[in-house]
Amino acid sequence: MKTVTRLAAIALALSLLAAAGCGTAVLGVQLTLVTKACPGALAATTSRDPATGVTTLHIVVSGDNLQPIALDAPFSSGAAQVPNVPIGLNRRIVIEGRDSAGHTRARADSGLFDATGSSDLKLTLFLRTIDSFTFTGDSAGSTCSQMGQARAGHAMALLPDGRVLVTGGFSISASGQLVPHSEAEIYDPRTGQFSPTATAKYQRSGHAALAVQMGATGTGVLLLGGEGPLQSGGGGPVKSLELFTGSDWTTIDPASTSPAREHQAAAVDLRTGYALLVGGQTGPDAGQAPTVLASLSYYDPQNGAVKDSLTQLARPLTDAVAVPRMNSVRGGPVQGGVVLVGGRDGALAPSKQISGLIWRDTASDFQNDPNFSTGAVSSLPTPRVKHTAVRLLDDTVLVAGGLTAEADGNDYSSPTGAVTIIDSGAQTVLDVAQLVQPRADLCATALEDGTVLVAGGAWKDGSGMHSASNVDLVAPLGAQTTVRSLAGPASGDWALQASRSRAACLRLRDGSVLVTGGLQFPAGGGTPTVLTSAEIYTPVGK
Repeated sequence: MKTVTRLAAIALALSLLAAAGCGTAVLGVQLTLVTKACPGALAATTSRDPATGVTTLHIVVSGDNLQPIALDAPFSSGAAQVPNVPIGLNRRIVIEGRDSAGHTRARADSGLFDATGSSDLKLTLFLRTIDSFTFTGDSAGSTCSQMGQARAGHAMALLPDGRVLVTGGFSISASGQLVPHSEAEIYDPRTGQFSPTATAKYQRSGHAALAVQMGATGTGVLLLGGEGPLQSGGGGPVKSLELFTGSDWTTIDPASTSPAREHQAAAVDLRTGYALLVGGQTGPDAGQAPTVLASLSYYDPQNGAVKDSLTQLARPLTDAVAVPRMNSVRGGPVQGGVVLVGGRDGALAPSKQISGLIWRDTASDFQNDPNFSTGAVSSLPTPRVKHTAVRLLDDTVLVAGGLTAEADGNDYSSPTGAVTIIDSGAQTVLDVAQLVQPRADLCATALEDGTVLVAGGAWKDGSGMHSASNVDLVAPLGAQTTVRSLAGPASGDWALQASRSRAACLRLRDGSVLVTGGLQFPAGGGTPTVLTSAEIYTPVGK
């Protein structure tokens, strides 16, 4: 053990040092705990200050083959006795800020890390108010960090070291024109800051960014589809794929016969590791009607090639959401595959469709999954477009929000709050709950405990377009599924600090959720603002 002192008003420095002599080998860890939110996060109310009411820090070190080590340290005394971290895999440090009654008000989490080698490990953890969103800030607590580029319709992917790659999207020019972007940047949870990285070759928005395994140790982020400017003028689908492998981009060109796609569905098959690019359309909705596609292609990261499947979907499909699944027989191997949910049909009308694709070794290709071809799990209760869908822990699929009708690409007057669960094993599709605010263009991600966080969105009523700050937590329990708004540590509004639609959501390695960018519609109408801000949700924890 070692006594450490408080270094500054905004940070508590904890030093976890290696023990000398005999006993379990331990690793030196220099840990800084940031205990103050950035000023912008407190501008409207100081309730999101993580230090408010905190009297004790409850510190837990856990990991593989390790009995959790826990202790309490006074928050205000400026000194703490902290445990050593035994060498081993999947170590985790969780720090809870508790009030005088023992209630947790704020939480910091290192996420999993391996305590190996002989060099000291340096960690910076951010103490943040639980069950609430707060603007991202730097490790000094003095500035709210923001993206370098305003973005909506962009995509994020987790890098192997826990940082986040932010790509593409669009902003809006002074004349009201959409401007797609190729600039990329990285968010580092260890510093709380965004920094630019290598620029991709193609401008694109509405694309997918998928983490793919490039062999035994390498991981890359693959950009697929989306809309960008054409050399001939106007906008259209981006055909080329691009691969980011840590510091630079590689362009991957499909065969000349492969169609260019936008409004595509995309996901990584969990069995083969192939990145699927499914359906979509050959051009934007505006102007001449595009062709809606029934074809699919996939990228094989082992040989770096894009292959066109011989399979055709049962129907043309655009704007569907693709959800990967394990699809494993109990006690047997993973079969993988993806579920395709909702979207629009060949006439660009919102669709109820549910379909699936699965890899068949006998055909060396993806084929339509017969489990979804007919019957109870082939159709949603209502059409759905501009919705969101995620895989749950039990391999079912949760669908939330969207539009049930759409006269054109910008008609948001039919939002739904329906929460639907697709269970192919039980052959059921059920509406099980309602979001607090019906909305479309929302984003969602599953938390570590299986709860689904649904954030932001947009809807239209008699007074015009609205962007949502709503955040719903959906606990999927079949017919007993519950939906609640964020509760925070006490009464108050703990939702997004900035309303936004077409934002991007991603769960980080520490279990928190990062939400970036998006559109914000002004009251009374007018050109929406494209945001640079980012916010983080901190779960309650166990």
